Amino acid sequence: MATYGRTLLRMGLGLFSSRWVLESLGEVDYGLMGVVGSLIVLATFLNTVVTGACARFFAFSIGKKDIIDLRKWFNTGLSVHLALAIFLVVIFAPVGEWAIGNFLNIPPDRLEVARWIYRISLVGAFWTICATPFVAMYTATQNITELTLWEVASIITNFGFVYWLTTYKGDAWFMYSAFSVGLTFAIGVGQVIRAHHIYSGCHINLSYWGDWNRIKQMFSFSAWTLFGNLGYMAKAQMPSVLLNQFFNPLKYAYVNASYQVGGSLAGYTQSMSSSLMGAFTPQITTLAGANNHDEMIRTALRSSKFGTLLTLLFAIPLSIEADYLLQLWLKNPPILASGFCRIVLVQMVLDNLTFGQMSGIMASGRIKWYQITTGLISTASIPIAWGVLAMGGSPLSMSWTITICVVACSIARLFFGQAILNIRITEWVRIIFIPLFIVTLISSVSGILVNFIIEDASFFRLCATTFVSVTSMSVISWFLLFDSVERLRIKSLFGKIVGAITKFAFMKT
Repeated sequence: MATYGRTLLRMGLGLFSSRWVLESLGEVDYGLMGVVGSLIVLATFLNTVVTGACARFFAFSIGKKDIIDLRKWFNTGLSVHLALAIFLVVIFAPVGEWAIGNFLNIPPDRLEVARWIYRISLVGAFWTICATPFVAMYTATQNITELTLWEVASIITNFGFVYWLTTYKGDAWFMYSAFSVGLTFAIGVGQVIRAHHIYSGCHINLSYWGDWNRIKQMFSFSAWTLFGNLGYMAKAQMPSVLLNQFFNPLKYAYVNASYQVGGSLAGYTQSMSSSLMGAFTPQITTLAGANNHDEMIRTALRSSKFGTLLTLLFAIPLSIEADYLLQLWLKNPPILASGFCRIVLVQMVLDNLTFGQMSGIMASGRIKWYQITTGLISTASIPIAWGVLAMGGSPLSMSWTITICVVACSIARLFFGQAILNIRITEWVRIIFIPLFIVTLISSVSGILVNFIIEDASFFRLCATTFVSVTSMSVISWFLLFDSVERLRIKSLFGKIVGAITKFAFMKT
C-alpha cells in the first residue's frame, strides 16, 4: 500500500509538474534535456551493472541469515562503487564534453549551458554511485515503507520547486537541472545516515575492502550482466540520440519533445508495475538463497502475472484516450507524443510478460549465456533503428523496430527460463500468456466501444472508458487469471483494509 500510494502521488503530481517543466523550458530545451540526460545514463551504466550484483549478494546473505557475510558484501560493494565513481569522473567528463561540442546537435546559444548541466549532473551521478550500497540495503531487506517516505519527500519538494519555476525569468533549464541534482544529493545523504543507523549490515569496516575474492565474485557476476545492461541502456537511451541526429532540434523541435513527453506519460503507467516487481525481486533472490526453489518459481511467475496486469490496468485506457489526455495535460502537446506513448506502452507490456523468468535467472546466478543473448538482441535494435531512419523512416517507425527486438528478448527469456529454472514454456503460456491475452482483448474492446458510443472526446468519456475497461479487466482476471490461493489472499487483503478503515472511522466517532 505504501508503494502504490507513493506511485499514485508521483503520477498525480508528475502530470502537473511535467507540464510546467515543458512550459518553462520550451520544446527545444525540453528535448535537449533528454538528450544530455542520456549521456549521464551512458556514463553510469557500469554502476547499474554492479548495483544489480550488490542487491543480489545482499539478498542472498539475508536469505542465509548470515550477518557477517552481509557486512562483508556491503563493504565490498562500497569499495567497488567508490572506485567506479572516481572512474566515472576521470573518463566520462572529457567524453561528455566532446560529445556535447562535436557529436550532438545542440544550438550554439545553448552549448555552454549544456556543458554546465552535464558537469553538474556528473557530480550528482558521482554521489549517487557512492550512496548506492546503502540504498540497496533498503531494497534487500524489503523496507519499502521507508524508501517510500524518502521518495514522497522528494516528489513533494520537486513539485513545489517546479511550480515556482514557472515564474522564474532566468535560464529555466539550468535552474531545473541544478535543483534536481541538489535534491538528489540531500535525499541521498539522509538515506545514507538512516541506513547506517538502522542496519547492522551497513557498518563500514576497511579491513573487508581488500577482499579480492568477493570483488572477483562481484565483477564475475557483473561481467556477464554487462551485455544485458549495455543492450538495455542502448534500447532506452539511444533512440533520443538517434532522433537528435536525424531530426535537428532547431527544425524538428517537436520530434525530440514528442519522444520525451510520450515516454514520460507511459512511464507513469510502468511505475505502478515496477513498484510491485521491485518488491518481488529481493524476495525471489532471498528464496534462492534459502534454497527454496519451488516457492521461488511460484513467486517469479506471480511477478510476471501481477506486473503485467498492473501495467494493463492503466495502459489500456491510456492508449485509447492518449490524444485527449495529452491535450488535457499539456493543452498543446507535441504532435507525435501520443504515438510514442502507445508504442512505449506496448513495449512495457511485452517486457513485463517475462519479468519473472529474468528475475529467477538472475537469482540463480547462471546468467552468462542469458546476458550475452539478450544483450546482443537489445544492442542490435539500435543499428537496425538507425538503418530504418537512414532509409527515410519516420520517428515512429524507429520505435516499432525497437518493439520487435523487445519481443525477441522476451522469447529468449522463455527458453532460458525453461533451461535454467525448469519453467516450461507451455506452463507459462497456460498460466500467464493466454489469460492475459484474453483479459487484454476484452478490456480493450470494452473501452473502444465506449469511444464509439460517445464520439466526442471529453472528461466524461475518459472516465467512462477507464471505468468500463478496468471493470471488465478486474472481473475477467478474477475468474480467469488468479488461482484459488491468490483469490484467497486478495480477499484477505481487502478484508484487512476494510477492517482498518472501519476501526479508524469508529475511533473518530
